Parts: sequence; structure tokens; C-alpha cells
Amino acid sequence: MLPNGKVYVAGGESAGGGLLASAELYDPAAGSWAVTGTLTTARRSHTATLLPNGKVLAVLGFNSGNSGSAELYDPASGSSSAPIAFFTARYSHTTTLLPDGKVLVTGGRDASGPVDGYIVYDPATGIRTLFTSFGTTPRYDHTATLLPNGKVLVAGGTGSNGAVSSTELFEAGRLRSTMANLATERTLHSATLLLNGKILAVGGRDLNGNSLVTTELYDVGLKFNAAWQSQITSSPAIANRAAKLTLGGVRFQGVSQASSGGFEDSSSNYPIVQLRNIDNSQVSYFLLDPASGWSDTGAATLPLTSSVPLGPSLVTIFANGIPSAAKYLLVSPKSTQALNISTRLKVQQNDNVLIGGFIVTGNAPKKVIVRGIGPSLKINGVPLSGRLANPFLELHDERTGLTVETNDNWKINDQTGQSQQAAVEATTVPPTDDLESAIVRTLMPGPYTAILRGVNNGTGIGVVEVYDLDQAADSEMANISTRGFVDTGDNVMIGGFILGNISQGSRILVRGIGPSLAAVGITNALANPTLELRDGNGVLLGSNDNWKLNDQTQQSQETEIRATTIPPSNDLESAIVTTLTPGNYTAILAGKSGGVGVALVEIYNLH
Repeated sequence: MLPNGKVYVAGGESAGGGLLASAELYDPAAGSWAVTGTLTTARRSHTATLLPNGKVLAVLGFNSGNSGSAELYDPASGSSSAPIAFFTARYSHTTTLLPDGKVLVTGGRDASGPVDGYIVYDPATGIRTLFTSFGTTPRYDHTATLLPNGKVLVAGGTGSNGAVSSTELFEAGRLRSTMANLATERTLHSATLLLNGKILAVGGRDLNGNSLVTTELYDVGLKFNAAWQSQITSSPAIANRAAKLTLGGVRFQGVSQASSGGFEDSSSNYPIVQLRNIDNSQVSYFLLDPASGWSDTGAATLPLTSSVPLGPSLVTIFANGIPSAAKYLLVSPKSTQALNISTRLKVQQNDNVLIGGFIVTGNAPKKVIVRGIGPSLKINGVPLSGRLANPFLELHDERTGLTVETNDNWKINDQTGQSQQAAVEATTVPPTDDLESAIVRTLMPGPYTAILRGVNNGTGIGVVEVYDLDQAADSEMANISTRGFVDTGDNVMIGGFILGNISQGSRILVRGIGPSLAAVGITNALANPTLELRDGNGVLLGSNDNWKLNDQTQQSQETEIRATTIPPSNDLESAIVTTLTPGNYTAILAGKSGGVGVALVEIYNLH
């Protein structure tokens, strides 16, 4: 998996047995494949390893020239490098990314059988070193597992006489045999590092070529006193690249303080936190935050960095040089983000249509679906009285001033006149009425406006919604706003949003704007807006009339709101600043004492 969340697939063998040089990218968010730059050399039975710099190293494999080579794929350019000589040809080998960023290649075979020796490649310098094995078993179709202590366990595989049970350990730059073998000879099996540091070997074939249904646990034997081992009892399930990791547990401090002489002694009580990516085994180490301090039962790291790989990872804490059992962590490219935004309002005519604005921030395009809903609106299963009969949707790019796309009835693309039903249904959130509108687009970072009006100047209550269809992308929807005419009763402005993607909370600012709109030419601006924020169960989380005063405490909140750098400009306008965890939320904007007029509700993710 690449840092952008897409999956890189390269090489292999065709149905007719021919070698492939082609490569493709799979986008999980879109559910689609796209062709990318081909390999320089067609190959199969090779390995592909994501390096810390974001490039992919394709190593060795069977190729027509029977030459030992590797190449680097650069996702930024979509192309592969010239071949890199890698000594003798081999395939069915393993490649392991080491904690120091180097790459270890073990085992493999050629036309004659198992190949001896192992290779260490340094991507930073380009230096490749071939080492001759002493006392180890040449093998292929084996497994190689990076352990929490940075060593690599090589297990099983096929030797010169068939499946083997022997194991080897790579440490201190050398591969050596171990005294403990697998219980059964097995090749073409799988090996998984468990959270407790043990390795689960599953299936494969035995010495006679029979398929195995057995499993076994291999204890690598780190040789420490279990009474000294740290234990993590609480940790985040998801964290973004700027987050601190806050861990709870026991025995986080070294036992021996400043003694010496034993392998369990610690020269300091300072624990180290290790983060290991499951996909490519890249290891990162993090120091503790001195401002937060640490104790025997708790620790917080300095913030993660942009170099930390995205995706599933294992968190381990070391004290006395002893690793704890690991905890699972998903590294996300962003903090809590808006996954869905929506606004319900009475759609009128001319300047009083529903206008929804949002900004795509970040470094990557964002695929969204924008929906205009009216005839299907219901409350408790009963059709909503006064709903918009036939909505018409427009999407505008505020950077260029151009209309990106329009739509009347969602099954037909207005621009092409062709059916778009399959594409809309593939999002899993198609409108339920044929007269409703939908636009599916991939948007570059920037500001956008969705305008919902009635066909033939129709009026009624309508909803405009924007769904994030590509949550893995390094971008997000932010600074959500909606402008429209605020009436009374059911026709007040209701803005909804869903936060997701992380277990940590985000700081959110909600603003209700009215009287200051007169400065931009709005003649019927709402004179005195009031604001409510409710959760998905309708529970009131906060309310505000005039932004300088907190309605709940009756104390001033002016300093806190000004600290966001975007306070309202009129004292009668409203603001709520709070920390929200993932979930569904609704902001309700109304006029004080039944006032009506054009107003704006805005939601800012302050992170």
C-alpha cells in the first residue's frame, strides 16, 4: 500500500504463462484500477517493498534474461528506474525492511535449486552487499519476520531435499542458525507476528508435498524476566500524523535505574515507544514529551511526523530494553474530519436559494458526491409537508468562477446526456427519488459552492449534502458553510455534519452569521441569529445568542473565540467552540424572537 492509500500491483504472470511488466494502481475508495508506469524488466515471483521515502523497491524474481536486478517505482512520477544490479538471479525469496532503513534479502532459488547467501541493500547510498552464509540452510518459499527487537526470524521453506523445519536469525548484520526449529517441516506457509511477540506459523506443505492444516506458535525467546515487562493497557485505536500517542499501563519505567552488568539492566528509567507499520515493517521510534512527563503507569510521546507510514501499525513500549506486548494502531493522514455535510432549509427564489460552501484542504484530490434532496424528505416515515418537489443542483469552483457541473434528475448526466446511474449507485448513497439530483466528482483542493434551487422556480424545504468518498486521501472537507433564508418553525436552517476517521476529538467552531451580511450587499439579513449544537440523539450540547458571552456559564468567552482567529464581526452574531469526538452533529440557526432573514451557518474544524 502506497502512502496515498492506493495499492500498487506490478509484474507477475499472465494466463498464458507470459511474464508481465505492466503495473496498476487500485483505489479502494473508488473501487477502480488505473494503469501506471511499467516495470523496466518483466518479472514474476519477485518482491515489492515500500521504502521510507515512499518509493517501492521491486527485487529480483524470475525474468526472461535470468539476470539479478531490482528497480525503484516512484509514485510521484508514476515511473520505474533503470535496473539495479543485484548479484545472482533468484526468485521465491523474501525481502524485509530493517529498522535502520536497509533492506534484507534472504533465500530464493534459481534453475538449479536453492541459492546460498543473503543481500543487504542500503537505499540511501545505493550500496548492495552480498554475504556468504556459514552454517545456514539455503532455502526458498520460506518466511522472514521482523521481530520487535529489530531482529529477523527466517523460518521453514524448501531446501535441497524438500521442506525444512530449521530457523535462522538475522542480527548484528549476520544471519545465523538457531537451536530451535519449527515442530514440523513446512514450506509455502505463512508467519504472523502476534501482539505478544510470538509468531504464528500456519499451513503450508510438508516434506512429502502434502498440504498442512496445522498451526504452531513459535516463541522467539527474548530471554527477559516477565515480571519486568511493560504492559500497555490503554492506547489510541487511531492517530493522525500530528498526534501524540498517549499510553497507559504498568512498568513503563526501568527497574534498575542506573546499575550495570546484567542484560536486563537499564541505564535510565526512560522508556522508548516503537511504532511498526504492518504493511512494510517500517519502524519508527519516538521520544517522550518532556512537557507531559511520564510515570510508571503513563507516557505521552512527542507528535508523530509526516515520515510515519500510513495504515495499520503496532505500538510497543520498551523499558529495560524489554518490549511490551504490542497494541494495534491505525495511522491516519488527518485528524477528525467531516465525512458528510448537509443543510436543510426552505429553498426560495433568486438570492434566497440554498447555497452550501465547503473547502477541500490538503495535498490530494478528493472524490465526493453532492446530492440535492427534496421529494423523498420524511419525518418519522411521513412525507415532510412543504418539501421541494423537484430540486436542481449546481456545483461551482470558487477559484475559477466556473460551473463544475449541474444536475436535475440524478440518473442522467446533464453534461453528456448519458446515464450516470451506475456511477451514482456505486457510491452506495444514491438519491431515492428519480427527481432528485446528484453530482459525483473528484475535486482538487480549493473552495467550492453547491447551489440548490427548484426547477421552474419551485420552492420548498430541500437538503444539500456532500459525502466524502475517498477518506484515505491526504485531503479533507473543511470550513463548511451554508447561506439561505431563515424562516420560523420547520423552516429554520439546520446544518448537519458527521465527524469520523479518528478516536481523538477535534476542536470545532460553529458560527451563526446575520447582521454582518449587510456589508456584502444582503438587504434582508437576519438581524439577530441564535445557534444550537446537538448530537446525533438530539441532546443539546451548547447554545449561543451573542458570541462574546457563553450561554451555559454566563461568563465571557470572547478570549477563547478570538483565539480561533475567526470571531464574528458583529456582537449580535453567535459562536460555539467545543471539542467533538466522531459522530453525528446538527447545528440549528434561527432568528431570535421569531426573526427571519438571510443568514449563514459555518462549521470550522480547528484540529
